[in-house]
Amino acid sequence: MDKKLPIAYFCAEFGIESSIPTYAGGLGILAGDTLREAADIDFPIVGIGLMYQGRFFTQKILDNGWQTEEPSQFDPDESTLVRPVSSYGKPVFVIVNLAGIETWIKAYQLRVGDNITLYFVSCDNDKNSREIRNVMAADYYGDEENQIRQQIILSIGGVRLLKALKIKPRLYHLNEGRACFTNWEVTKNIIEKEHLGFNEAKQKAKNLTVYTNHTILGSGNPTYSLDLIKKYALWHASKMNVSSDELVHDGVNDKTKRFDITQFALNTSKIASAVSKPHGRLLKKTNPNYNWVTITNGVNMPQWQYFEFANSQLSASDIWNVHRERKFKLAEIVLKRTGFGYDANRLVVSWARRVSDYKQPHSIFEDIDRLTTILKNQQRPVQLLFAGKAHVGDDTAKKIIQEIILFMQNELSGNAIFVHNYNIALAKELVTGSDVWLNTPEFGKEACGTSGMKAIANGVLNCTTPDGWANEVKWDGIGWKLDAKNVAESFYSLMENEIVPLFYNRTANGLPIAWIERMRKSISLSRKFSTRRMLDEYIKKLYS
Repeated sequence: MDKKLPIAYFCAEFGIESSIPTYAGGLGILAGDTLREAADIDFPIVGIGLMYQGRFFTQKILDNGWQTEEPSQFDPDESTLVRPVSSYGKPVFVIVNLAGIETWIKAYQLRVGDNITLYFVSCDNDKNSREIRNVMAADYYGDEENQIRQQIILSIGGVRLLKALKIKPRLYHLNEGRACFTNWEVTKNIIEKEHLGFNEAKQKAKNLTVYTNHTILGSGNPTYSLDLIKKYALWHASKMNVSSDELVHDGVNDKTKRFDITQFALNTSKIASAVSKPHGRLLKKTNPNYNWVTITNGVNMPQWQYFEFANSQLSASDIWNVHRERKFKLAEIVLKRTGFGYDANRLVVSWARRVSDYKQPHSIFEDIDRLTTILKNQQRPVQLLFAGKAHVGDDTAKKIIQEIILFMQNELSGNAIFVHNYNIALAKELVTGSDVWLNTPEFGKEACGTSGMKAIANGVLNCTTPDGWANEVKWDGIGWKLDAKNVAESFYSLMENEIVPLFYNRTANGLPIAWIERMRKSISLSRKFSTRRMLDEYIKKLYS
């Protein structure tokens, strides 16, 4: 493949480093892992994301268990992790029109590996008004108008940056729908360069675009006021000699008369991908008129797998000794972060990811007396760890966090800890230092999920509802499958009858041989769920 013609990979978030406030959850972590994998195999790709201010990036928990947020201390102009994009010693700017407002877009760059560059675009600079600078306050921030402004800056600002840098993508990959407005700019560029009519140029732009859907939930497939979208389309439409109605047509939902970014992305891409087999089956039913392929997500092994677990020749005692080291390291981290310690010899069960109602973190607290009995068994104690942020505007998720913390402060005190400010650094410790990785999403709503993939790569056993990627695995002898219709009861039953007894069943020299065999099988299984396999499938199914 010609390295001068990379894939332009657009995403509203990228999780690269804990302190850079450019990620909110799994979508951003996946995007970061994708670029890391491309760097590992020297695959030509360039990332385009948004540089947020991080106004609500740091999670704080009040004494009553309520989540509050504090701003990130990250300053891209002072950081050594990123640097402004410059040409001949001067910062590179591009201009994007936001409903008549000429907006100056500054760019930053971050090297991923030796050969991949991730560019972040931002309107937070002194060439713009305070109102426009505040567009970048946080990911997915503000009202409909602010969200549209963010998406246009990502999409059109990103395409213009690539043009300014003389980078000529051979394809545009929209990793989720918020980058869908790339179509406007790519179409305009084709019209100007090739002197084509709008419809012909639009088809050419479509043939240069692929799209990945990451969720069926409304929060990931937002719709917007049609009048508002047309307001922002007007200037761009005028440059193509078409009406704003024509420019937005492919995104108009006939039933709601609102602009649907997912519909627009589907209609302006030549092919679309789902992120797990059940997700693919569902999308083919709900959106049958599109060209779908299924490519299950993966994780970047060098990023998430502790290096010793990459050795397939480890003995049972070696596996257990490495695992114990990671368990005690996690206990140190938790103590440092929270002030609360625990005995790392306990069975450690962890639930950690973005907190959302459909992920059902509160499900295992339904029978608090039974859960207390399981955790506080003096002969076979269990330690429960929870971590995760609620989105700043999601009060339902914040109430869930509060309820869980109150249980931990009272009935479960001494055997359960909520670890605040979940981020990349903490995630790496949790997926290596836990014994069991708990995953409880409502069946049919988890498109994929990747935290469990990171866990099995380190021999941490999964206990999960069979949704998303977990639906593709036969868990017998590897992990445990929860009953999606009765998560709490199946969790209690599995803990009482299988998980706890298996963990504490030791040989004379202290090894849980049957447990270690499941660890070994989990590590072996993880190779099927790497970004190496995922990127190979991208190349064959999306990029060919």
